[in-house]
Amino acid sequence: MDKLHLVCVDDNTEITFNLLQTLSPLSNFMTLSQCNSGDEALKKMDEIDRQGDFLVLIVSGITQCASCDVPLLEQIAEDIRFIHTKRILISNDTSKEVFINAINIAHVNRFYEQDWDEEMLLKQVRVLVTKYIFAKGLEYEKYQAHLDSETILKRMRRTV
Repeated sequence: MDKLHLVCVDDNTEITFNLLQTLSPLSNFMTLSQCNSGDEALKKMDEIDRQGDFLVLIVSGITQCASCDVPLLEQIAEDIRFIHTKRILISNDTSKEVFINAINIAHVNRFYEQDWDEEMLLKQVRVLVTKYIFAKGLEYEKYQAHLDSETILKRMRRTV
């Protein structure tokens, strides 16, 4: 109970494997999961929610949910249970339409191409995890060693 979760989703298992490798330093304080479809990710999200745990972040390609024919990240943006869940889109499609939908409909927090810079992605994930912890009102101290210190400092300065 009260565990932090990060879910990587893409129908290409090589991409999710590489994401999990890049994000593996986070596995010492949060659970990393791999899903190979939008529907599998929705089931995983329901399981996390049922357990009373926290879905901190979804890192996903442009993945459709067969059950409802809606892109996964758009469906998550509409689900009130995951209002604070951070979203990263990984895609090689950098068309204007993809950007517009990612920002305006899926409310994506970050966008990366599939040849992402591992160090930058890991840093930005730490920033998003830190922001999630504060948004949910969780005790950041127990995770502090794993969070982004600059984001913590900015937050502390605002509350003083």
